[in-house]
Amino acid sequence: MLNLADADSVENFTDTRNPIITPVSCGLPQEKPGDPKMSGTDPVRILPGTRLHAAVGRTTLAGEYFCNYAVNEAYEPRFAAAGLKVTARGTGEETRAVELDGHRFFVATLFQPQLASTAPEPHPIVVAFLRACQEHSPGRRRRGG
Repeated sequence: MLNLADADSVENFTDTRNPIITPVSCGLPQEKPGDPKMSGTDPVRILPGTRLHAAVGRTTLAGEYFCNYAVNEAYEPRFAAAGLKVTARGTGEETRAVELDGHRFFVATLFQPQLASTAPEPHPIVVAFLRACQEHSPGRRRRGG
């Protein structure tokens, strides 16, 4: 996407010249000993007019996290120029979700909606993903023309 042959995550290769994924810059006060730096819930601000906003139906939610790594904010302008736009931010304006323009359904979140999803009450992002799968299934296209 960015045409960086040596791009990597510092989780995999600490000496990469282009560290796309780096350790999270902030922790959460709910973390327990031994858990990742970001463990627990934290507010997420969703940008209006995005697929994520359409799925969730509001501009804020409580994201659940269990991670140590995040997108390196220094690469945001390059990602945006390539069509990968930030669609949700944390309280310190950190990237919390991105979407890829022109893709059927590319929504990537640092928070984990599956942690707040149950069979009787699935998370709205999970429902939106499943609907997109259904809409773009090969069988559906054949029937629809």
